[in-house]
Order: sequence, then C-alpha cells, then structure tokens
Amino acid sequence: MFLIKNARLIPELTEGFPEQFADVLIEDSTISRIVPVGSLAPECESLNLQGKTLLPGMFDLHMHLYFSTDNFAEVALRGRNEYIFDSVSYAKELLRQGFTTIRDAGNPYYIGVSVRDAVAAGIVPGPRIFTAGRCISPYAKSNDTFPNLYYEVNTPSEILSACRYENAMGVDFLKYMATGSVANLNGVPGALVSSREEIFALQAAAESLDSYAAVHCHGAKGILYCAQAGIRTVEHASMIDSECIETILMNNAKTSIVPTLSPVVEIHRSDDIEPKKLKNKIEEVYAHAHRLVEASRAGVLTGWGTDTSMRHFIDCPGFEFDARRDVGYTNIEMLMQATINSSRIMGLEDRLGTVKEGKLADLVAVDGNPDEDISVMFTLPVAVFKEGVRYF
Repeated sequence: MFLIKNARLIPELTEGFPEQFADVLIEDSTISRIVPVGSLAPECESLNLQGKTLLPGMFDLHMHLYFSTDNFAEVALRGRNEYIFDSVSYAKELLRQGFTTIRDAGNPYYIGVSVRDAVAAGIVPGPRIFTAGRCISPYAKSNDTFPNLYYEVNTPSEILSACRYENAMGVDFLKYMATGSVANLNGVPGALVSSREEIFALQAAAESLDSYAAVHCHGAKGILYCAQAGIRTVEHASMIDSECIETILMNNAKTSIVPTLSPVVEIHRSDDIEPKKLKNKIEEVYAHAHRLVEASRAGVLTGWGTDTSMRHFIDCPGFEFDARRDVGYTNIEMLMQATINSSRIMGLEDRLGTVKEGKLADLVAVDGNPDEDISVMFTLPVAVFKEGVRYF
C-alpha cells in the first residue's frame, strides 16, 4: 500500500469524490480509496502533498521515440542501435514528465515494438507504450527526409498488403500519410498525397485486422476523407474546416483529432529559422490553428500530441501546454485533452484518464494549481506514479 496525503483534486479530472482535498490510497496497481484528508491511517509508506495538485497520468498520443533531436539531418544519420538507445532515453524522460501512456506514431526498424516490450517486461522504465511501425505512405515529395521510416504503397491493394505486414510485425495501430508533411523538406502540408479510395481501403484493412489507423493530415480535403471513412484519429488536423467538423459530428464522432502544436508555435515564434521554406509552411499551418479550438468546442473529441524531440522535451517541459494556450485553449480544456479525452480516444477510459477508485494508479503530482495557472505544467512534476509504483 501507499498513501498520498492532502492532495488537491480537480473536479473535471476526478470521479466519485466531491471534495477538493483528499487522501488517496493505492493498493497494488490501483486506486483503492479516495477519502477526506486524515480519514485513513494505514501502516504504509506515504507522501504528503501538502495541498499540491494530483492529476491523472497524462497521455501523449503523437510522438516519435527515436526523435532525439530536432535536427532531422542528424537523426537520419543515426543507426538502428542508436535509435533504440535514444528511444529508451526518451521513454524515461516522458515518464519523468508525467506521461504514463504514449503512442509512438511511427519509427524505423520497429524499434517501438522492442521498447514497448522492454518497458512492459520491466527491463527499462517508461510509459505504457502503444506503437505503430513504419508510416504507410504513397510516394510523396521528400519521403527520404526520414530514411527507413516509410512503407511506400500506391494502390488500395498495396495498402491492404502493407497493413497486414505491419500488423504481423506486432504493431498496436497503423500509421498512414494522407497529406504532405511539414517536416519533409519539399512536402506541401495541405496537399493530398493519397485519395478518397485509398483512405477508405485503409479503414477497411484496419477493421479487418481488428486494429485502427492514425492518419497524418494537415489539409482539409484529407481530413474530410478520413471523417467520411470513419478513421479513428486524424493526426495534426491543422487545416480543419467547418465541413470537416460537420462531417465528423454527423458520422457519430467516430473520428477524433490529435493536434500537435509544439513545433508549430515554436517555429512561429522564431525569427531565424532556416530554411525559409520551413518557416513559410509553419506560418501557413499556424494561420489555421484557431480552427482546432473551434472543432474541439463543437464536440470533436480532441487528444494530446506533441510531435517534438527528446531534446526539446528536456529543454522546454510542458511546451505543448504553452502552445495550445497560444491558439486559445483554456486550462481545463488542455488538462482534459491530456488525460480523460486521450483515454477515451484509446478506449482506456475505464482504467485511466481520471482520479477514481478502481482505476489504475497512474498519478502525477504538480506544485501549483494548473487549472488556474497552466505555467505550473512548465516545470517537472514532484511525483509520478504508474500502476501504483512511484518512479519519480
């Protein structure tokens, strides 16, 4: 057992307990009791938070474990073993910052599978990992920016074959590229590189494998096709528009969005970005970012993604909170996106996403009140628990 004393709770992230302050008892891997402060006196190890805020473990639904640095040319020169070591280090850093569940949205050599299994076996510390393998993609401009990352296909039948292969390699979900990429040197973010027929074929293939697809989409046309097909998650969703929003809602909200605003806002704020082509692409994406807030408030389920490197995570903890604040999200909206919303997208809301008796004890203590001042999230947590084990 472990007792967390005098924890401040946020109502929107807490279930079944109406008071603001509580003691939280952990038994084995779960939250067994949430009670008024001072109600329990078990003989066990304890931590007195002295009114600090206790959050559910957070999710990052779009990141790449092997991204050690934002210098993509340097990343491209690293080898398979270096990618594995980088990924292990990044997994530990994510956990240190309170992310107890992540999705690795594409990696070379299926290193995400290896690191996932090593974490699950207790060999290395890290979050709960769900991983794609290679990014399934039509031939597109500058796919070679990221060597060994793409599985290139060009017909619906090839998509089916690729999905079957990826699934056989042990991935948890399928990653697909439907529009151009900001990061690919000559990619055009809003431009389709796929077709409606191919996206529908992707969804059919995913369903046949009892899996799902996460689809890279900046442009509105690609997002629209994903919404029509019932794709589970649209990654980035940068240029979402009213037609896309309406289609998602009319299709029983089967499709969620996972914005990734850290790299967008970071580059938008910088004046010395080279090449200028990258800066121009980012400005185009940033100009549409307020529509993401519109989509979320209209009822489109919105998750948490960062799509940034380990180096940036270390240098700028919590930057995605700053980036989302920049485009207009409220503190509570962001905290819900990083916890309960993302758990719903993953189908894990019965086990994770809120502080509730019976749920897994994934818990993060922070020094301050992030629902009132989101800058609290820009510093490292004071404690991180995953399945009842305190890691930091």
